[in-house]
Amino acid sequence: MQAPLNFAVDNRLPEMLERLTQLLPPKRQEPATNPLDQLLYGVVSQGLSSSGATACYKRIRQRYPSFVSMRDADPEVLRTLLVGVPAAALKAAALPEILRLVEETSGVLSLDALRRLDTEMALRFLTKLPRVNDDIAISVLRFTGAERVVMQVDRDVARPMRRLGLSEPAAPLSALPRQLIERAPVSWRSSDFAELSRGLGTVAGRWCHQARPDCAHCPLASLCPTAERAPKPAKVLSFPFGARGSASSRQGAA
Repeated sequence: MQAPLNFAVDNRLPEMLERLTQLLPPKRQEPATNPLDQLLYGVVSQGLSSSGATACYKRIRQRYPSFVSMRDADPEVLRTLLVGVPAAALKAAALPEILRLVEETSGVLSLDALRRLDTEMALRFLTKLPRVNDDIAISVLRFTGAERVVMQVDRDVARPMRRLGLSEPAAPLSALPRQLIERAPVSWRSSDFAELSRGLGTVAGRWCHQARPDCAHCPLASLCPTAERAPKPAKVLSFPFGARGSASSRQGAA
């Protein structure tokens, strides 16, 4: 007889999400992002800080305000807009090529067709594009308008995830989103995973440091199997003959 499927749901996750939600400031309502912009921005942002990537992509969009103009852009001209960017030449060549491949596949310069694909097929399509890795692909799916169970995990988010036991100890970074989704309640939606990811990122930055985690102040410490527990204060035993006893002894000796 076939063994029943066993999805090891981690019952700590709802409590973790509740604590993290209370910790986080309300998320501002942001204007809708075109998934194609998110895709190209993700390629540009590799190896850059968030502020640096945003400034760089704004320069590109000012020079090429339409996707058609960027599709037809000369990579050498694009490269001049990527000064100081890691792998600038490769990224400059990748941006027009990505747009050409998207248009060849769907017939238009749009990722709307991804809405008709399941998550696995959509990720497979995106990660075949030049310089698009799993993290970029997952971030793009969040903007496709379909309700997908996806979670973005970078190295900072991975640190508390591993310490909390939400993934296998030796699992590669690319496997962590799937492993966490498998442990989550079936009722969770993409918004729950997004909040969990945002909260774990905050925990990583404030308390779950790489070298010396501040477990004493971490809001998830009581749920963490690897948290350093504060030692209980040792019971102090008084010496039976204190100062007064010593004085009495001296008087007796006199």
